[in-house]
Amino acid sequence: MKAEEIAKSLNKLLGADTVEMGSSIKIERMPTGVLPIDYLLDGGLPRNRFTEIFGDYSTLKSYIAYKSIASIQEQGGICALIDPEHSYDPEWAVNLGVDVDKLIYLTPQNGEEAVDVTEVLLRQKIDLIVWDSIAALLPQSEEDKREKGVNHQPARLAALMSKGLRKLTAANSNTAVIMINQTRINVGQMFGNPETVPGGKALPFYAAYRIALRKAGRETETVDIWDGEKNVKSTQIVIQKIRAKIEKSKMSKPYREIFFDFDLKASKIDELGFIISAGLENDLVIREGVKKWRLADEEKAIVGYANFKTHLSESPDAIDKLKEELLNLAGQ
Repeated sequence: MKAEEIAKSLNKLLGADTVEMGSSIKIERMPTGVLPIDYLLDGGLPRNRFTEIFGDYSTLKSYIAYKSIASIQEQGGICALIDPEHSYDPEWAVNLGVDVDKLIYLTPQNGEEAVDVTEVLLRQKIDLIVWDSIAALLPQSEEDKREKGVNHQPARLAALMSKGLRKLTAANSNTAVIMINQTRINVGQMFGNPETVPGGKALPFYAAYRIALRKAGRETETVDIWDGEKNVKSTQIVIQKIRAKIEKSKMSKPYREIFFDFDLKASKIDELGFIISAGLENDLVIREGVKKWRLADEEKAIVGYANFKTHLSESPDAIDKLKEELLNLAGQ
């Protein structure tokens, strides 16, 4: 008996089209609106999968999530934000392109409620759900007054996530899920990396992608500030450099990493700078000597990085072509 015949007989027995051939499964990806992250994710967030984004504070975790919401809403998708942290700011979300009037926003009282509402949303087959964040989830047993003072929260959160993810995985057939997490330090660990994340091991196993975001340097400028009596010189951060690394991938090569800059003055990622650096790594941009830059399909070289960047900014067609080529190369 052929495999196709077995699948048909199983569907007849079950009374539903629950059995498919492997070649019929297509993974749809939705752009996040953040080019460096789309590059890491081979084009965007995969549907029917969990993507964990974790890192230290101020490493653009929520920024990436909100930009993803804006990008998917722009395509007509339905998005939900589950906010145990109570960190949602509508004005900031609007500045990032989110249509707050069409955003489903929930602040669950405890972790079990967060799991339950997420299951309902998954069965409604919406396009994107964001959890911000796992570390802020409060297990029901910890909320119970009778249990107060018993310090076992890490294990309880791990048990909650292990049980909850089994339910959510079974319920998910269409939705991309971003789960934001924070980093912690294992106090007293003498050897190895002491960094860990709340919620135990369940999410790292269930996640299709795990992206680690870390600060990788900064650029500053000198400014005058008033100290109450006179102007004094101070330094102000204007560029925060971020390193993003795929710590786990079920869908492409793991352990790839990229660097990009976040411009604090403009409140956005330096996308053009990333395009140039990624293009240089993939031989789409050519650097001749120390100072000359050119595109691989052009003969004329531009002297100086800043001049080359300005030249590219005036050529939107060239930028779009580089973006398309980079996303096609992602994951190869």
